[in-house]
Amino acid sequence: MRDNDNLNRVAYFIAVMEEGTITAAADRLRVSKAVVSKQILLLEEELGTALLIRNPRQMHPTEAGQKFYEQGKAAVELAQEAFRLAREGNTVPKGRFRITAPLDYGTLHLAPLVARFVRDHPLISIDLALDDAQIDLVEQRFDMSFRVGWLADSSNLAQKVGTFEEWAIGSPGSASAGVRRPEDLENLPFVANSALKDHWDWTFRKAGRTKTVSPDARIRLNTSPAILNVVEAGDCFAILPDFLVRPAVAAGTLVRLLPDWSLRSGGIYAVTPPTRYKPLPARRFLELVREHHAKA
Repeated sequence: MRDNDNLNRVAYFIAVMEEGTITAAADRLRVSKAVVSKQILLLEEELGTALLIRNPRQMHPTEAGQKFYEQGKAAVELAQEAFRLAREGNTVPKGRFRITAPLDYGTLHLAPLVARFVRDHPLISIDLALDDAQIDLVEQRFDMSFRVGWLADSSNLAQKVGTFEEWAIGSPGSASAGVRRPEDLENLPFVANSALKDHWDWTFRKAGRTKTVSPDARIRLNTSPAILNVVEAGDCFAILPDFLVRPAVAAGTLVRLLPDWSLRSGGIYAVTPPTRYKPLPARRFLELVREHHAKA
């Protein structure tokens, strides 16, 4: 017998005890008298004892029935409170929410959103772990991961929350001014992100034409802020996601090279463990991130 059947039958018995008759209990429960009678009989069969003494005009509990009523009522009230708390927790975000993301994306985009989310939801606390390595969400007990780029197949669930373009960027000096074609980039030192890959082939596209360049990395660094500092300081170039370089380009400390050529675009994904149910904090935070990227 299933546990929820047991709980329902206890609720029927409690209604009979409190209303005094099966008819009144059926009215309270909005079911037929036959349903109430059958459930009480099944409950007595399951327990192996009589709970009620029946006569034509009224019912009385047996000694076992009285004790079962007192214990069963407490159990049903506890279950009802558990359901109430669960429903409340499903409408008001609360608890600890653990997120992981790449260092640069998390610093520029997620950290401000985390501050806003905690401000708007005072019952939420957030752990934001920034790491360029891909983390096992289940093993390390993260609720959500944000990943930037091109996803490999996995058992996790991924939703795209935004997109980005790769930009070739350089300093506003004379060397950058001489870059008019993709192959001109090969005359500049390339600053590479060593945390991402070891070999670099970049395919530029324009009006149906493509041109692939494979620059030799003269400088390798493992963080984007360091790459930006190097590019700003000298006659060299780097290729980075637009969301990392737009502020510097807008400020004039960097320039976008070959703006009439395009590189591949990528996605920003929210990845969650392979479960059918997504907790409310995860759903609400995901809405905030989507809204943020829609306005960007």
